[in-house]
Amino acid sequence: MKKLSLLLILCFSLQLLSAQNFRKPYREAKRALKKKDFVTATLKSIESLNAKNNFKKSNDIFEKALSQVNNWGKTYIQKLEAKAIPYKDYLSVAPMKEVCITYSKLYTIQNKLFELSDRLSSKQKKFIALHNFDYEKTRNKSDSLLNAYNNNAADEFFNKGLQAFKNAANKYDYKETYKTLSRSIKYVKNYKETELYMNRSLKLGTLNIGYFPIRNLTNTPYDKIATINMVNSTISLFGKYPFANYTDIRNKIELRNMGALGEKGKDQLKNIDEFVKFKFLKYYAGPTVVSSKVFYSNKKEKKKKNGTVKTWYCQGYIYEVRAVGTVEVEVDFLDNNGDLLDSRQVLVNVEHDDKFFLATKESDRRAYPLLKKFTRTMPEPFDVTNALTNRFNYKINEVFKRYE
Repeated sequence: MKKLSLLLILCFSLQLLSAQNFRKPYREAKRALKKKDFVTATLKSIESLNAKNNFKKSNDIFEKALSQVNNWGKTYIQKLEAKAIPYKDYLSVAPMKEVCITYSKLYTIQNKLFELSDRLSSKQKKFIALHNFDYEKTRNKSDSLLNAYNNNAADEFFNKGLQAFKNAANKYDYKETYKTLSRSIKYVKNYKETELYMNRSLKLGTLNIGYFPIRNLTNTPYDKIATINMVNSTISLFGKYPFANYTDIRNKIELRNMGALGEKGKDQLKNIDEFVKFKFLKYYAGPTVVSSKVFYSNKKEKKKKNGTVKTWYCQGYIYEVRAVGTVEVEVDFLDNNGDLLDSRQVLVNVEHDDKFFLATKESDRRAYPLLKKFTRTMPEPFDVTNALTNRFNYKINEVFKRYE
């Protein structure tokens, strides 16, 4: 008897769940129709009718969406084809791709209608027949045209890249050549000899990068070890950029003149293409300080059903703590003659505020307000130095994009 009852409950639950499967797609179809997204409205209403074919609200949305989706598709495709046909240049590919996507959506709708028709009444079947279109030929035709367009665009960038490769005079030219060629394989993978020339361009266009020693321009006390660690932490970032090969030069030569390279430096560092020079204008990593400390005590009572009262107590101090830090750096890029190529400013600020209740060991958490920080041990001071380094690395990534 017990097993039979469990089986009946399970069957009832499954039937109830199945009966509700039509409601979610109905709501999604309703929202889509309001936005005039006729494709989604049609597909979701079909999904709802598949779950419950006599659900009137879904059927109403289904008829409204299906009566408009084909005309919408026809008008939308005509606008796209006016931009795409005939092929002009690589800009023709995007609208042609959208044509293919639209035909694919309309084709999917027709397939879903075919699957749905067996579950519908004769009246619903007649309505579907009025809006039944065969998109297979037009879809295949647009797909073939898109393939031709992709080949045209790939050829366009391959030829431009090949010409740029032949005319390249320095590493910066090879870098631009690589970018042009990489656009070719976005349209057609392994197009002709694109990857071969990309690999050559990458090898010939990679810059050897070296760091100048750190310089403090403010003549004010600052944490030199922290700033050195901060700069050293950026070395690993070069692994993200294909056109930068970091070389540690600091142990090979002492660069005393920060403004330009001497003749001896030029000779020893002739294989370095660019130098990155960090000039610290400001660096401060402050301690965590207590901005407020207020004594607090409280008790909370709860009356039980038997009339007795349960009481909880807490006492301690409410702390407000704060820590701040700032870094301002000027990053210069120099060529191997010491001439300035580019200069960027990097400003990083850290502000940390925290509020917590430091309770005694005897205190009960239930006597303190919910969702407010409660602790019995003093938290560790906020690591301003580490926070500055992390944010500095995030911002310096923007600066290093010159090596993408």
